[in-house]
Amino acid sequence: MSIQEAIYARQATRSFTTEAVPEEKLQKIIIAGQAAPVGMGQYENYHFTTITSAAAIAKIEAAGSGHPYYGAPAVVIISIKNNGPMEQVSAGAMVENMALLATEQDLASCVVAGALQPLLKDEKLASEIKIPAGFVPCISLAVGYPKEHLKPAASNRHEVASDDIN
Repeated sequence: MSIQEAIYARQATRSFTTEAVPEEKLQKIIIAGQAAPVGMGQYENYHFTTITSAAAIAKIEAAGSGHPYYGAPAVVIISIKNNGPMEQVSAGAMVENMALLATEQDLASCVVAGALQPLLKDEKLASEIKIPAGFVPCISLAVGYPKEHLKPAASNRHEVASDDIN
């Protein structure tokens, strides 16, 4: 699959099977996140936590509301040391790289931020989930196999207003 095909095929999935994601696929997803550009090249300001324990994912969900990880068997949390705009944008680039690599591996994904609120308020839970001291959970990616075959989007893009200045 080309990068263009992955970009057009990637979509948010909110219904996963319980089938485990193979470790080698998760490792490739992490490496894709590490390949993203970050502000000032300060990679030491980022941390990835990969969770494949259903109990740990359920604990995060129970501390919040609903099931924001939609039954995904794997979750990657990106934490940042400095919670500023540059770090948030860089974490966004990382999570998109991960989502595209998941798509390329025939996996489904969903970018999730709201589920991290309990980790911001509960230091004990954040520690249990192995968020390093001094880091703040910023964004996460639910990863797994979709319950239903993903249908290609009707269009390769969404209309976003734009202007050209010549």
